[in-house]
Amino acid sequence: MKKQLFLKKTAAAVLATAVMGSSFAAGQFESSMNIEKRIDRAAASTQTTVNKLAEEATDLSLEYRNTLQRVDSLRIYNAQLEKQIASQEKQIVDSVQEMESIDETEKGVLPLMDEMITTLDEFVELDIPFNLDARQTRVQNLYALMDDANVSVSEKYRKILEAYQIEMQYGNAVSVDTGSIDANGEPLEVEFLRVGRLTYVYLTLDGKRGAYWNKLERKWETLPEEYLDSVNNAIKFSRGISSPVLFKVPVPVAEAAQ
Repeated sequence: MKKQLFLKKTAAAVLATAVMGSSFAAGQFESSMNIEKRIDRAAASTQTTVNKLAEEATDLSLEYRNTLQRVDSLRIYNAQLEKQIASQEKQIVDSVQEMESIDETEKGVLPLMDEMITTLDEFVELDIPFNLDARQTRVQNLYALMDDANVSVSEKYRKILEAYQIEMQYGNAVSVDTGSIDANGEPLEVEFLRVGRLTYVYLTLDGKRGAYWNKLERKWETLPEEYLDSVNNAIKFSRGISSPVLFKVPVPVAEAAQ
């Protein structure tokens, strides 16, 4: 009986030992599996980090190359700007010298232009009295132009020469105009005939009376009857009414010195 009991205890002990051994082996296997999983996870995390670092390194490399290209472009651009700045500085120096030269020129030209306008003004006043309003207005505009700081000296000079050219053209033209004169305080409609600056006459609209401008006396003188038909024909010719004809007009001349 005791022997059976001993055998049962031994078997139980062996069974317990086997069970414990099996549990211990299972625990070791499970621990190895967990370690392997952790290693795999760590390896995967490390690879991800490595990949990320590799991408960042690639991006940095591209950015570095792009930066170098931009630096080269900026170097070329700066070199071009330096050339442009040097050219502009030269232009500034040239412009300053030119302006100084212009200032010196203006000091001599401006008084000359003032004198030209004054001379023109006096000439119009002393000339035969045709187109007086337009001619006097032109002179006054020149005076105003000289006071305008917004107009260049060259433009002022051009306008003065233009006025002189217009006055010169008057001396080479035959013109006919209709106007009025003061006849004893009453306006009288007449036709004016101007032959350059040689003579200036008028006829009444009926052609029966007329006068010529005496440049020496600076007044109208009665036109002798012998000139009436000739002046009338000249007026018709100037208006394109008749064919070309020879005509005679009175021309006052200065008396010879005694």
